[in-house]
Amino acid sequence: MLEDLVVIHDQTGTEDSLPAALNSLRWQTCLRRIVLLNQAENRTLIASTRAGSEIYRGKDSYRFLLEVVCGLRSPLIAETEVLGQFRDFCAKTKFPPTSWGWFLRHLTADLMVDAKAVRRRHLEGLGSQSYGGLVRQHLKGIPSVALIGAGHLASEIVPWLIGKSHLTLFCRNPIRAQALVDKYPHIHLEQFTMAHAGKGNGETALVIAAPLSSREIEQWIELQERCFVKSLDLRADATTDAIRVSFPVLALSEFFAAAKDDRSRVASQVEAAQAEIELAVERQADQARFRPFGWEDLCA
Repeated sequence: MLEDLVVIHDQTGTEDSLPAALNSLRWQTCLRRIVLLNQAENRTLIASTRAGSEIYRGKDSYRFLLEVVCGLRSPLIAETEVLGQFRDFCAKTKFPPTSWGWFLRHLTADLMVDAKAVRRRHLEGLGSQSYGGLVRQHLKGIPSVALIGAGHLASEIVPWLIGKSHLTLFCRNPIRAQALVDKYPHIHLEQFTMAHAGKGNGETALVIAAPLSSREIEQWIELQERCFVKSLDLRADATTDAIRVSFPVLALSEFFAAAKDDRSRVASQVEAAQAEIELAVERQADQARFRPFGWEDLCA
């Protein structure tokens, strides 16, 4: 069934710009929108895919997906945020109750297994090629940090700030952040509301890792008695919905640009990861050849 798999990838439009396909899966992150569909069932729709979208078929589709999940298609090479997003996607997805649905279920499971293996062998320990490492570089010397958000991105950042700055975590649902607080007891947890949250501890950096509008953030800042000296705006729409404040703001696009110069340092590890990805693609293709009728034989 691998030869029937088509992946459409869009980085420029909205989720609605992707086709509504029969028996398809849709995965959206802050940087991309991806749809997995059956070529035989959606030939006309695939042919009409809008200009600017990328189309991958068969083995190329598995290679592309694995590169994305490993973080090799990310602005920060080998970042782990996308792996967590894909894990959540797999856990929440309702697969079609068909042989194609069984194929997609096992395909996504194989992607997780292969991605973890590639990362473990070649992409771990890349240091500053992570959100947390870059955040720490940009906030060096600032004694206090206010971090808004408690999702995957926040969990990537927190370990890099513990012991380096006094960290206050603001989130709308404190229960969601409890696992982070349990793991890192030095975090000071506050609920994010449109209210004064007490005085800060001297100069403070603001890190935004939650999908808030610029107006919400500006209103919240106006209510605070903190000496904000810098902000890292890690929202996907930080450029189009810019924050207007009196202190310097580094938007997501600028944040990524600052990481590009470091890519040559990890080139050999990326090359080794790509070689292992090719082996994984061939294994997936062989597996598909051995099961020409799909995955329904596993459920007979």
